[in-house]
Amino acid sequence: MQFDWWIEVLRSRRIDLVIADFAPVSMLAARAFGIPSVCVGTGYSAPPPGMTSFPILLPEYTTLVHDEAALLANTNAILAPFNLEPLGAFSDIYRASVSMPRTIRQLDPYDGLRASPLLPPLNEAVPRGTGSGDEIFVYFSTAETAYAPPGRGLCGLDLPVRAYLPGADAQLLDRLVQAGVMVELAPVPVDQIAARSRLMLNAGQHGSLCMGLGLGIPQLTLPQHLEHLYHARRAFDLGVAEIVPYRSWDAGQIIALTRELYFDPDRAARSQALAASLYPDLFGDIARLVRDRVGPLLD
Repeated sequence: MQFDWWIEVLRSRRIDLVIADFAPVSMLAARAFGIPSVCVGTGYSAPPPGMTSFPILLPEYTTLVHDEAALLANTNAILAPFNLEPLGAFSDIYRASVSMPRTIRQLDPYDGLRASPLLPPLNEAVPRGTGSGDEIFVYFSTAETAYAPPGRGLCGLDLPVRAYLPGADAQLLDRLVQAGVMVELAPVPVDQIAARSRLMLNAGQHGSLCMGLGLGIPQLTLPQHLEHLYHARRAFDLGVAEIVPYRSWDAGQIIALTRELYFDPDRAARSQALAASLYPDLFGDIARLVRDRVGPLLD
């Protein structure tokens, strides 16, 4: 089982510190040995401990696959041979020496439940868009383009489109080029996105959303899974994003929503105003903040 594997890794490699990204079992193993641990990730993937039960984050998904009481009992049974105090709630699997989720409170599912301040989600400040760009910047990182509607939608737009699609196959890239899309084969510098873009298309990834919030550019999201959908809905609530639900992907709808956002000056102005208000929370001296929190664990 995972716990036994982590126990063997920590013991055989003489680990002094565990830094875990979406890996609560590794933190349980660290606790068993008295090794300090650091929980990192987005707000979604780094929940706070101490919750009696995990909240429902998306109202249409309410069916519990596993009973938390049973999971808690199983976890405490695993920890019992190490003579540790039993966990009081299943969410305590995320209890760490230091918790460092990187997000903003507007995107954090657990806003108000954390004991420590959030860390800014972006490593460095990005230039805010001027609103004078005329391109649509598209970033689909993995399997979005394996489905026909997004590709058909991009090919059907009569607007300037620049796309970085590292997961797309050569056939689709050729079709996009033939349709007039400016296909990039390497990541596009953020200052160029800021200067050129009027709209961003992405899957609702936390990092892409935060970059768009900082740039002050409206976004159209095509979520692939529940974390994408949760974050996209929070951006929608802020008034700067629209969502094409996964099960409703349709080329015509993608084109219509893209054009609606592209020609919406009110949405552009709202995005720029929000960027100004969020700027202090989106960026910071990450190296210093991490050193301040993690350094004492290594003394």
